[in-house]
Amino acid sequence: MKHWMILLTLLLTTLSIGGNIDQAMVKIYTNSVAYNYYLPWSTDAPMESSGSGCVVRENMILTNAHVVTNETYLQVRKEGDPRKYQAFVVAISHEADLALITVEDESFFRGIDPLELGELPQAREEVTVYGYPMGGDALSTTQGVISRIESSRYAHSGLSLLTVQIDAAINPGNSGGPAIIDNKIIGVAMQTITQADNIGYVIPVPVIEHFFEDMEDGSYNGFPSAGFSYQTIRNDAFSTRFGIEQEQTGVMVTKLAFDSPAGEVLVIGDILMVIDGKSVAGDGTVELRSGSRTRLDYMVNRRQIGETIPLEIIRDGVQQSVEMTLNTTLHDLSVVHNKIYDTPPKYFIFGGAVFMPLSLNYLESWGWDWYLNAVDYLSYPFLFDNWRTEAREEIVVLTFMLPAEVNTGYESLQNEIIETVNEMPVRNFSQFVELVDDGSVQFLELTTNLGNIIVLDREEAIAANGEIMSRYSIYRDRVLQ
Repeated sequence: MKHWMILLTLLLTTLSIGGNIDQAMVKIYTNSVAYNYYLPWSTDAPMESSGSGCVVRENMILTNAHVVTNETYLQVRKEGDPRKYQAFVVAISHEADLALITVEDESFFRGIDPLELGELPQAREEVTVYGYPMGGDALSTTQGVISRIESSRYAHSGLSLLTVQIDAAINPGNSGGPAIIDNKIIGVAMQTITQADNIGYVIPVPVIEHFFEDMEDGSYNGFPSAGFSYQTIRNDAFSTRFGIEQEQTGVMVTKLAFDSPAGEVLVIGDILMVIDGKSVAGDGTVELRSGSRTRLDYMVNRRQIGETIPLEIIRDGVQQSVEMTLNTTLHDLSVVHNKIYDTPPKYFIFGGAVFMPLSLNYLESWGWDWYLNAVDYLSYPFLFDNWRTEAREEIVVLTFMLPAEVNTGYESLQNEIIETVNEMPVRNFSQFVELVDDGSVQFLELTTNLGNIIVLDREEAIAANGEIMSRYSIYRDRVLQ
């Protein structure tokens, strides 16, 4: 509770400017244990890593979420002090790759002037990145210029949010360190493109402020998602056919996620012309500011959960206005879960068969190039068709079999989608578990997307469960929360 009260004070108070940036810098030491999504009842080996951060108002240290993900023990060291202090995570946004941590020993913050947030910079402004990259233990700085500002994919979450691209060097260990212009934070170092030289990304002030504002009530809600896909409009004949007067303006709604904000007010075939007061170009962009454009998604994810935004659309040749209430996140609307952190994986074992809801974590068990190596019917939904439908909210996968007498003949089955349980279509993971646990019939019959049928004697499977768990050193047959 103390941490939340401190955080609330942070968010309701104007950040004060620091005269010396070096003294506000912090090196972060993280011990972490990641969950294993191929063997979901186990974890990977403990590992040590380090990152950077800086002190902001009220004894808070701003850094990246990925610096402290899955942490088991956290320490920090301020610049010029050889001692390490135990630290604690106060708030975290995996979507925005941001975290606030603190040290309970208030002496750690003595003599530190917290840094202030600045503004969204302009292209070609000079910027300095502070941090503790690999190759040494002392504070390091690199300089460069702002290259561009637009929405880009965050590697940690997969979400597309506003980013600032810079050409200053960002190396492992720099993560979480501030990018500074005129002694103010204009962003937090986040990621680089390893296949190119001097292309780095920082999380800009609007995204940081969104995180702070979200946390004002002590609860993190996330970034909203409208839940629709669209086709760009770049052909004059197309525009004429659908009653669009200006050339290369608007986008056509092509898909709607089930029970989504967009699904409440839009229909497939609508032409979206204006979103939250910004005209939509035919390439799906809106004006960020004079001379700069970004994807229309920005107009949605800059808002907070629960807010409404106006839309202007053309439907059946008639222009009309509607309002959309943003009450869901991308996680709420996706049939395949995006990256999950700090939470044990869900799984269920019955008769030696291992079942899980499909997630990016599981796809990554094929390696970083999983999109090339994973079976196509598992990777395709995530890459190309990830909106939930009324019939399917999650994909349940038979990952593999733990060979035992009760499942003889099915040992080779793996990575197949469960379509039905005793002829009942599978809608989500919790419903699937309920259907399997239902003891009203003798035989459990599962069908998969490849046409395979698995039949297990329910009583025999339940009787064998203890021996299977013991044989494979598995403590629990399920984790459902």
